[in-house]
Amino acid sequence: MTTRLTVQPGFPAKSTKVQRSGNTRRKAWLTVFAASALFWVVVALMIWRMWG
Repeated sequence: MTTRLTVQPGFPAKSTKVQRSGNTRRKAWLTVFAASALFWVVVALMIWRMWG
């Protein structure tokens, strides 16, 4: 089965790029690090509970 994708001419010209401020990027990275830290704290507590 063959799938054909068609793109209208001028499609890239109509697309707009989203400009993010540095503050938004900083908050996103802070959220990623906070979620990662919370994950590892939960893993450590589970291991401590199993061995304790």
